[in-house]
Amino acid sequence: MKLIIALAALLLFLSGCSQDEEQTLEGRYMFTLSMEGSFQLFVEDSYTGSSYRYLNGLQTSLPVMYEAESYLIHTTEETVFTDLDTGESALMSEIDFPLHWPNQHLEILVSEEIEPFTRTLERPVTEESRLFPIYTAEEIKAHPYTSEDFIEVHTPVEDDHYMLFLFDENFNREYLLILDEFGSQAGERYGVYIDVNYYAPDYFETFMEIDDTPSYLVLSSAGEAIRTSDWEEIRSWFSTEAGIGMPREGDPAWRELLY
Repeated sequence: MKLIIALAALLLFLSGCSQDEEQTLEGRYMFTLSMEGSFQLFVEDSYTGSSYRYLNGLQTSLPVMYEAESYLIHTTEETVFTDLDTGESALMSEIDFPLHWPNQHLEILVSEEIEPFTRTLERPVTEESRLFPIYTAEEIKAHPYTSEDFIEVHTPVEDDHYMLFLFDENFNREYLLILDEFGSQAGERYGVYIDVNYYAPDYFETFMEIDDTPSYLVLSSAGEAIRTSDWEEIRSWFSTEAGIGMPREGDPAWRELLY
């Protein structure tokens, strides 16, 4: 009798594990949606594979039959959020919406049985949230967000594409506008695509473990290309590696050329 009970308990346990696996989605947090408490989850696509990249800022050459697997996740007040870094859990009704960083690794137990769904798109999945399946989260397990996650999501996919980050709260604002306009025109003028991004240093320091501020970062299709606190090194790098001359601060000729 004890053997029968033990076997029954084991079967129930295995059945529960199997059910959890069938109802668990794993992927990367993308962004919140207009529906309160809802967000989009990236699993994979035919352009970057399982590596989620934020593609909105650069011109992309998607495959002819571009496909993506993605889901819309709806949370309720009863959804449990578990921070795997601290091991702490809380109901969503007890905390502010806890997801902020794109590309954070998530495991999501949903109420419904999962039916894998891949959709053909004409635009990158980062620009498309319609008509993907909606699942209700019972529990969200969030892995710690790392510098590697930040680098990966912002790394360009194609050659001659660059992401430029300026983490400098004292950066000249007029000069920043010129750099931004230069970046938006660089593709047409030089065949080199540059997405200029400005953030306050504390955004960077949260997970990039830097000692120097200000900091400037360039990402190429190979990943981190240069990180420095010397802006002139950034200008020199673009001249040497990308073959273009970046505007100089205080040079009025650039304003006349760009505007």
